[in-house]
Amino acid sequence: MAKADLLSAILERASLISFDESKSISEEDLKKILTAEIRAPSAGNIQPRTFIVVKDEEVKERLYELCENQKFMKAAPVWITICLDLHRHLKASKLTGGDYDFTGILPYTFGVLDAALSLENMVIAAEALGHGSVIIGSIIEHPQKVKEIFNLPEHCLALSILYIGHPKKKPKRSEKWSYKVIVCENSYRNISLKELLEYWRKLVLNSLKRSGEKPTRKDVEKACRERSYGIAYSNHYRGICEKLEQESDALLDGVRVAEVTGCEV
Repeated sequence: MAKADLLSAILERASLISFDESKSISEEDLKKILTAEIRAPSAGNIQPRTFIVVKDEEVKERLYELCENQKFMKAAPVWITICLDLHRHLKASKLTGGDYDFTGILPYTFGVLDAALSLENMVIAAEALGHGSVIIGSIIEHPQKVKEIFNLPEHCLALSILYIGHPKKKPKRSEKWSYKVIVCENSYRNISLKELLEYWRKLVLNSLKRSGEKPTRKDVEKACRERSYGIAYSNHYRGICEKLEQESDALLDGVRVAEVTGCEV
C-alpha cells in the first residue's frame, strides 16, 4: 500500500457498528491483521499482551451479554479479545533463571500501553485491507467473569474486544477536538470557554446527525443546553467502579472468613 493510502486509511477511519453479515474475513486477511499486532512496538520488547480469537458461539453469547447486548456485535465475523498479559513474561523470566516481581501499577501501565499499540495496529491493518472495525471495552467492567470465560491465568486481564468485518454502509466519523486544542507546544495549554463551547456544539451536531436526525440550529442549541459533556460516560463508570469495589470487598471478606474457618471461598 502506498504511504498516501495508508495515511488516508488512518485519517478517514470511523468506528463500524453496521456489519454486512453476508461477507466474511478470509483466514489470510485475519492472519495479516494478527501479524500486525505482533509487530507493534513494545517497551523493552517485553510484549505483555495476548490476543484471543473468539470463534465458539457459546463464548460469544456470554461476551455478548457482558457487553450490554449490543446487537451489531453478532453481525461481526471476527472477534478478537485484547489482554494485558504479565503472566507470560513472569513465567518466561522464571524459566530462564530470573526471579523478580514485575507487577504493580507501573508494569500494568506499560502493559496497557503495549496492548493499545497492538490494538491500533490491528485497526489500521483491517482498514488497509478494506475492512472495518469497532472496539468495545465493556468486558473490563467484568474482570472475574471474563477471566472464567477464557481461563485467564494470574496477572492477565482482558481489556477490550475488537470486532472486524465489512461495512454495511460507510460509517460517519465522530467529531474530534481540534488540532490547536489537542496539540500543545512545550507546555500544557488549558482550553478557553470559547473553544469548549465551539467543540461542544460541533460534537452535539455530529451526534444528532450520526443518529439519523436532520437537526436545525434550534435543535442543536436545545440539545447543548440539555446535555452535559461526558456526563453519561461519567455516571456509567461511577456505577461500575462502585460495583467493582463492592465485589472486591465481598471477596476480601470471604478470604478473611476462609482464613478463620479453614473453609474454601
